[in-house]
Amino acid sequence: MLLKKFIGEIMRELGFITREQLEESLRKQREIFEAKTLPEFLQRDRLVREARIAREIDSTPMLGQILMDMGFATDKEIQTALEHQEGFIELYKSIGSEKLGISVEIISMINSTLNLAEVLSHLMRHANRVTNSVSSTLMILDHETGELVFSVPTGPNSEQLTDIRLPTGKGIAGWVAQHGQYVLVADAKKDPRFYPEIDKLTGLETKSLLCVPLKAKSKLIGVLEVVNKADGSTFTQEDALLLSIFASQAAMAIENARLYGELKDKLEEERRMQKKLAETEKFGALGQMASGLAHDFNNILGAIMGYVEMALLDIPEKNQASTSLEQVLAASNRAKDLVRQILAFSRKSEEEHKPILLSTIIKEVLNLLRASIPATIEIVTKIQAENATMMADPTQIHQVLMNLCTNANHSMRDTGGMLEITLSAVELGPDDIDSYPELTPGSYLRLSVKDTGHGMDEQTLKQAFDPYFTTKEKDLGTGLGLAVVRGIVKNHGGAISIQSEPGKGTSIEVLFPRIDEEVLIETENFRDLPKGRERILFVDDEEPLSNLGKLMLERLGYRVIAKTCPKEALSVFEKTPEDFNLVITDMTMPNMTGDALAEKLKEIRPDIPVILCTGHSDLVTKEKALSKDIKDFLMKPLSMRHLATSVRKILDDS
Repeated sequence: MLLKKFIGEIMRELGFITREQLEESLRKQREIFEAKTLPEFLQRDRLVREARIAREIDSTPMLGQILMDMGFATDKEIQTALEHQEGFIELYKSIGSEKLGISVEIISMINSTLNLAEVLSHLMRHANRVTNSVSSTLMILDHETGELVFSVPTGPNSEQLTDIRLPTGKGIAGWVAQHGQYVLVADAKKDPRFYPEIDKLTGLETKSLLCVPLKAKSKLIGVLEVVNKADGSTFTQEDALLLSIFASQAAMAIENARLYGELKDKLEEERRMQKKLAETEKFGALGQMASGLAHDFNNILGAIMGYVEMALLDIPEKNQASTSLEQVLAASNRAKDLVRQILAFSRKSEEEHKPILLSTIIKEVLNLLRASIPATIEIVTKIQAENATMMADPTQIHQVLMNLCTNANHSMRDTGGMLEITLSAVELGPDDIDSYPELTPGSYLRLSVKDTGHGMDEQTLKQAFDPYFTTKEKDLGTGLGLAVVRGIVKNHGGAISIQSEPGKGTSIEVLFPRIDEEVLIETENFRDLPKGRERILFVDDEEPLSNLGKLMLERLGYRVIAKTCPKEALSVFEKTPEDFNLVITDMTMPNMTGDALAEKLKEIRPDIPVILCTGHSDLVTKEKALSKDIKDFLMKPLSMRHLATSVRKILDDS
């Protein structure tokens, strides 16, 4: 097959046929072979197919015959090409075994690696050795621009040629790239294709040169050029043959190395995508787990808050126990907000943005931290914007401050130091926001958290916001802190920056948009709750919550029947439906959901008012519940004040 193809190349080089005619003839030859050697569908034995090829090959037209049959060549042209082919074979036979051995050795070295840089290094180190040339240049074809790029030049002042681009068709190398044929020039200056600009760059006078195409599977990938023989003679046909053999194998090695590099990049990208997918799935699983945990924690929290509220009703206001229980209740309310945030993370509820005083949250956080921060760390606060407000989810802002202060604490826990928290109001103009391209000019609150801890080096600073990156020891943190902080800050329309140096501490600055709106301060009032005497059916599948709901309502004066099974509650209601003034039911219960129970109750007595309670639910929202004639929709854990207010309002309206 090599000779059949070679005669076609010879005829193209002699100008007897065009490149397109050669390709069409080769396609025709392949079609003939395929028609004569049908595939063995059962794959019984590949030897059957090989034997069939051997049997049919004698009757298959050779490429020269096909060219004549298609009208692309004459018999005389075929004979001339065959003579050239015989000359090539004789030249091949005349090459000494030493030179062939050198070529084989070099080809073996080139094909010993898949690293493209190593392939090119081997290639150019031995190109001069094959042809005894002074200098050589490998030019890679840029398929987008058609230019030849000087990639690995060798010889005097060769560094001047690196990355030089030869315009399409320029110079002898450009001609070789366009025509796919080697060129042997005895006197370069007499050749009209010679491009003298290269000599001006290197200072080397080109006398003779040999340039061969680099082809891999008929695809041109560049050219290989050698300049000036070391002994002053000119390049010969033997040099051309040796360099062509060398170049064909080198081109294959280059293409294999390039394909390997591309495959390696794709595999690395696939690994990155798999890692990213694994992290996404991990967060999805975490969200599902968080949803379930939040439901269980809400039930526990509901019992704590309910019994604390009832205890406060039995203790005088100025009693020390009352003060302590109020702190327990305040912490429980913060825990309730954290559960709501977990549910928002797991896409079970929406975040609640409202006007807040950032100064108030700073004081809350510091009150919580003072007990855990060692006395060796001094806490300094500089609140210059006491009454400045922002629109935010208070629980998330609380988390931002807790993360920043906890990180500062960890950086100073061994040596001690100072934690400084500053809050100020600032006006940013167009020239002030260069450091914060995500912001627009306007009014902002600047929150600064500084410490005198060990600080961070440049590499650590670059990764500070990466999820899972942490400098903390085991059991001191997850590494999610600053990644979460940045996400919350961006979600609130703000920006965050870090400055740090090893041994000089860390300063983190956060900017939040400021608003001019009054903040309504909510206060818990357990001493003056609305009460009543009506009869209520309370349903919750968690027995502690069922008992608590009964106690809370009875404390408010109501007569209550509590059930943990929705079917039992329905049975009780069916017997005396007119005896009940209100039904309060949980949403998520086994055997029957709360909204389904409400529908069955209304089939018996359409005017019965129902309050639906839930810790979380994918099945119903407040809007959906109210559209089903549910009178109110309460989120767990239930506070006594909210429960008393809702019950009284609905009963009065009814």
